[in-house]
Amino acid sequence: MLNNILMASDFSKHAHYALQRATTLARQNKASLHFVHILNNSWMANFTQFPINEMQQALFAEKKKAEQQLFNLLKEYTHDSSSHVSVLTGRVIDEIVRYAEENHCELIVAGAHGQYYINDYLLGTTSESIVRQSHIPALLIKKEPMADYKRILITTDFSEVSKGAVEFAFNCFPQATLQVLHVLDIHHRQFFDKNEDVLSSKPPITKDIIERLDDFLKTCHVGQKKFQKKIIGGYFADAIVEQSEQWQADLIVFGTQGNSKLHYMIMGSVATRILHKSGVDMLVVPPKKNN
Repeated sequence: MLNNILMASDFSKHAHYALQRATTLARQNKASLHFVHILNNSWMANFTQFPINEMQQALFAEKKKAEQQLFNLLKEYTHDSSSHVSVLTGRVIDEIVRYAEENHCELIVAGAHGQYYINDYLLGTTSESIVRQSHIPALLIKKEPMADYKRILITTDFSEVSKGAVEFAFNCFPQATLQVLHVLDIHHRQFFDKNEDVLSSKPPITKDIIERLDDFLKTCHVGQKKFQKKIIGGYFADAIVEQSEQWQADLIVFGTQGNSKLHYMIMGSVATRILHKSGVDMLVVPPKKNN
């Protein structure tokens, strides 16, 4: 499934966590790992007052220093000599997107905190997020990996984008237990006991939603027996976090630009709320790029 994985490091603690996860995924998929660091524009601005030759010397020295740090980290976490190491210069989002697309990376892995802070990395300082720009899934690491992902919660709004998220998670993590979650608005909360599964007897008002979830999963190219199904009512972000805690998920997966409220996930307060409230890693799957 994965042939090329891009790991973007800012040398922070969370970036080290992300590297551990990225090296594991690369090994499991027999994929090439692309390990990069970006010297951003703010660093470059410090040298604009110097003569061009001095600026070039400073840039060369800084790139060599960063490159050595990358190699040292690879030695610490992996013995795979096939990893590709690069130090890039420019705006972080732009360089990650460019490198990922040029090198046919199917997954971007990064720490959820650090110098490449999540608001700059994922949400961006412009109207377009890195995910929407690159059409490449992004795995955001929030804690040190202790084991492979075992319980993966996948949110769906029945859109093609969330279908892609279901299929991507299924193919990337075939050994995990998967639960597909649909969140209704708060007014439906009374009809769905958070401790019940959707196969329990329900009032007629909920039957069409249950059938839609069943039909949705049938359209996905996955092994349906691997999936549990869950429907709950509540405020969108809070309900996702609550269910991930209740079910003890170690990864939350969602698509972007779907129906209902899901398309706000990457661009607005819902994403920020989940990122702040949840301690669980997140996999963000954007729409597939039209050729």
